[in-house]
Amino acid sequence: MRTFVPLFIGSVILFTGCVKDYFEFDKISNYANWNPNLAVPAIHSKLTIRDLIQDYDNQHLFVEDSTNFLYLIYNKQVFSLPATNFVSIPDQNFPQQQFNASEYMSQGFPNSQTTASVTKNLMLTLSLQQPTDVFDSIMFKNGTFYIQVNSSFLHNGLLTITFPTIRKNNLPYSKTVQLDASGSFSYSNTFTDLVDYMAKMPASNQIACEITLTLTKTGSNIILPTHSASVDFQFSGIQYKIIFGNFGNRIIPVQEDTVNVEIFNNSLGGQLYFVNPKIKIHLYNSFGVPLAAAFTNFRIYSSSDQTYYPYTIPSNYNPILIQAPQYGEFYKTTSIILDTLNFPQIRNIIYNNPRYFYLLTNAMMNPPFTAQYNYLTDTSKFAVNLEVELPLWGRSTQWILQDTIPFDFAELTKDSSIKPENIEYIKFQFNILNAMPSEAKVQIYFTDSLYHIIDSVFTLQNTMIIQSGVLNSQGKVISPTRKITQVTYSGSRISALTNVKKAFVRAYISTTNNGNTIVRFYSTNYIDVKAGVQIQAKFNTQTDFN
Repeated sequence: MRTFVPLFIGSVILFTGCVKDYFEFDKISNYANWNPNLAVPAIHSKLTIRDLIQDYDNQHLFVEDSTNFLYLIYNKQVFSLPATNFVSIPDQNFPQQQFNASEYMSQGFPNSQTTASVTKNLMLTLSLQQPTDVFDSIMFKNGTFYIQVNSSFLHNGLLTITFPTIRKNNLPYSKTVQLDASGSFSYSNTFTDLVDYMAKMPASNQIACEITLTLTKTGSNIILPTHSASVDFQFSGIQYKIIFGNFGNRIIPVQEDTVNVEIFNNSLGGQLYFVNPKIKIHLYNSFGVPLAAAFTNFRIYSSSDQTYYPYTIPSNYNPILIQAPQYGEFYKTTSIILDTLNFPQIRNIIYNNPRYFYLLTNAMMNPPFTAQYNYLTDTSKFAVNLEVELPLWGRSTQWILQDTIPFDFAELTKDSSIKPENIEYIKFQFNILNAMPSEAKVQIYFTDSLYHIIDSVFTLQNTMIIQSGVLNSQGKVISPTRKITQVTYSGSRISALTNVKKAFVRAYISTTNNGNTIVRFYSTNYIDVKAGVQIQAKFNTQTDFN
């Protein structure tokens, strides 16, 4: 409804711009008196409402149903948080393991045995973010494994570290280190090959580990009670592809945001009344975890008085349980729809030109009375979309819109010999066929570069009033109406145009019957604009062209 009024004003600029193509004053003879009168069609355009709302629809804000009825929909993702932002795995530093001389001497090494092995069977407890976390299995997306070995044994050896329940292609994750007989052996290394290994926990939050050191008799070297070997190892930088277990009652840190209802951006006053507006809150959950959400701050900014007003989400939606997908599902959607039945103040909200909708949400994982088995992936997200749906079914009363356009009158004549004093009059004629269910009172102001008003196109007695099309009982246009308007510029009004640099249009929009009739907008609504210009000029070749 905002964009079709400036179209009429833009037509003035278009057809006055055409004058230069018809008048080449520098080629007129110097030995004649001229009294030309030229009338030419300047523009003919038939635009549907779909054409007229392109400024609004650059982000596909308008949708239509099978009957061509239009909906204006503003949708914004208020926030989106990946699971990895608040469920992560800390670095795992495990206790140092020692291999002592007595463990080998008790086997008769090296006197009666040329080899001896000692194995440590460990159950390593994971350090987790929260004490209530329970991890059953993890598939690694990334991470490093670090090992440090020191030995004072005077014999060669082979150290093997194996995690029998961390497997890939049915093979366990395992590393080996060759020890020399120097008595001062030291080794360290970092491995980055954990990708796609699946770690299963024999018990919650625990992984199994086997560390074996086999010594082989080297020459005539002996073993002393003070000889030993130590092993330090850790996992760090762990990222998961998927993780199963239970992640407790985490509070999800939510970022607030606003939705801009652009149709009210240029509104200076007046109201729009929609019969069936809706505010929709869509909660998207791709966590394999039940969630609960509470809306702690819901405010709406009114363009009418430039103030934010607080509102309360109905108690049956606040808080709300958010469904969780089962393993193998992509996501679940839980929606809240506020309409005229469960949120009756919505009509007053829309009536007061709401420009911004602000929403702040708190969320919690695994709320009380839920027991779904948890899982998360590296792509799991919790997102909230706020949507404002305005079916174009309603009425408007003196809805004031204003727009500014460039209009440099001096540019029209700079390439020719025409002077403003040679023009007796300029006559503009608008021929408009309106198949829209709205009427408007329009005024155009010409201003200088500092926006000081120089003139207005229409006088109070001849203000452009565009009547709506003829409606049926359902508020749908069934036939168009025609409006012909003429505006003539003469005398000092023409000379004043030389200082014009800008033009702005102010329109007072109402639906049919001065805003008292409920109407419907369809994509088939249109407006047919024909505009012409007539210029009367007089030249004296002995005075005007010498």
